[in-house]
Amino acid sequence: MDNRLITLLTRGESLTRAEYRVLAHLTEHPLLVGNITVRELAQATFVSTATIMRLCQKLGFSGFSEFIWHCKQLLSDTPHIAAQRNDLPELPALFSQFIANYQQTFQWVTQEKRQQFADLLRQKESFFLYGAGFSYLFAEYLTKKLQVLGKTAFISGPGDSRNIFLSNAARYQVFIAVSRSGETEQVLDKARIAKNVGMTVVAFTRASANTLAGMADLHFALYDEAVHYAAEAAGVTSFESNLVLLMDLLLLEATG
Repeated sequence: MDNRLITLLTRGESLTRAEYRVLAHLTEHPLLVGNITVRELAQATFVSTATIMRLCQKLGFSGFSEFIWHCKQLLSDTPHIAAQRNDLPELPALFSQFIANYQQTFQWVTQEKRQQFADLLRQKESFFLYGAGFSYLFAEYLTKKLQVLGKTAFISGPGDSRNIFLSNAARYQVFIAVSRSGETEQVLDKARIAKNVGMTVVAFTRASANTLAGMADLHFALYDEAVHYAAEAAGVTSFESNLVLLMDLLLLEATG
């Protein structure tokens, strides 16, 4: 972190999380100052260009150009780079493998798919989420996030009567299914109903070919190092952490 830009962070009391993230990004990457456009900075920090313009105004600048000019002035002072710690703990051997798995997943999460999800989040107000087993936990996580954003979001699972979904399906615009295998019959049953009543179907599954993926209007495939889902469902892999990371990225990009 370049301490010459640290004063920008101290002026961030009234900033939103997204605006603060832009400031933190420039502080961590001072060489970008003067070499990055407002659109490139927005893309790098998963916010809109409007968010960056609001940030500039909150900091007292007329626009992005004046803000960057001020950053250049700060950087023209004597450099003072924070000392790097040499006593960082040794990372587990599997850490690099998990990172590689994340990168594999995000190769499949194209900009077009992210934009489709963002459009759904901005244009639709009511969401019905469904998951079975461990997947229910992650469907519930996304449900709570949507509720915090002010959306009407309802979570259901195999323990609920099928009539609950049949009675309420027409009230919701988007059906979001979380299923690692993409073959759980209870999930497929609800997805078929959702398609029949005109709901947009979004699915989160493992990347291998599966029935739910073929039914979905928008499918997010996640890397799963388990060779066979049914045999290794109880094993610890990067699939679940991939899933949470993907959900948070999609929400941040849509609301930034």
